[in-house]
Amino acid sequence: MSALGTRPEQELLVVTGAASGIGRAVVNAASAIGAQVLALDIQDASAQIQSDTSAKPGKVHFMRSDVSSVDDWKRVTAQVKALGAPTHIHLNAGIQIAPPDAPMSEYQFEAMQLERYRLMMGVNVDGVVFGLQALLPLCQPGAAIVATSSLAGITPYSIDPLYAMSKHAVSGLVRSLGPTLAARGIKINAICPGGIDTAIIPHEQRPDTHNKAAVDSASEVFMTPEHVAEEVLHLMSVEETGKTWAKVHTDKPVFIIRAPGDKG
Repeated sequence: MSALGTRPEQELLVVTGAASGIGRAVVNAASAIGAQVLALDIQDASAQIQSDTSAKPGKVHFMRSDVSSVDDWKRVTAQVKALGAPTHIHLNAGIQIAPPDAPMSEYQFEAMQLERYRLMMGVNVDGVVFGLQALLPLCQPGAAIVATSSLAGITPYSIDPLYAMSKHAVSGLVRSLGPTLAARGIKINAICPGGIDTAIIPHEQRPDTHNKAAVDSASEVFMTPEHVAEEVLHLMSVEETGKTWAKVHTDKPVFIIRAPGDKG
């Protein structure tokens, strides 16, 4: 049985932040097992996604959309209705407080710029809230949702405190919605990865490609998006709900980090 069920071609997976990183890897992995995917991203990645998935058995539809826009989610809802009820949802889009080429000092709280803050909160928090608001009414019992939080959403992250705050919000929402959605037969979980080699990683944290020792050291810290995508699909099929699952190393499976008082 695949992580998307016994008949993935009859199911619909909706993925945000699908043009790069974890989202792109999830689209590729789901398409490879024959799933139908609606891939959403603010970047126009239709040609790129088609190139990635053209030889795979699944059918991928791309739609350009801004996850922080309620109006865009209305358009997404109309497209989802045309494709069928969403059986699996991956609310994945995310950014850090500063662009990756910014110096590390700009990630600190004291350097916050209001425009950057609103952009990050719009993607990281509103993108999950608005996505759930739009898609949950279309979900049937048995649907599974995975939100991308971060290890920074369950532990301190002094490098980028505001990013940590936004991801703690995602973790808190998932934990709190678990029981409510369970009553409808819908599961929701959050994946909380550590370092991943994606486009949002600050350049100053990346290894010097001319320094083999730095590259070797970084390879021990940064996972690939494909490692995390595998776990995202796995979380689509677990029995647990309302949990935050840490992914800290390539060779170690995800494990639950429970909130205080959560004994279930």
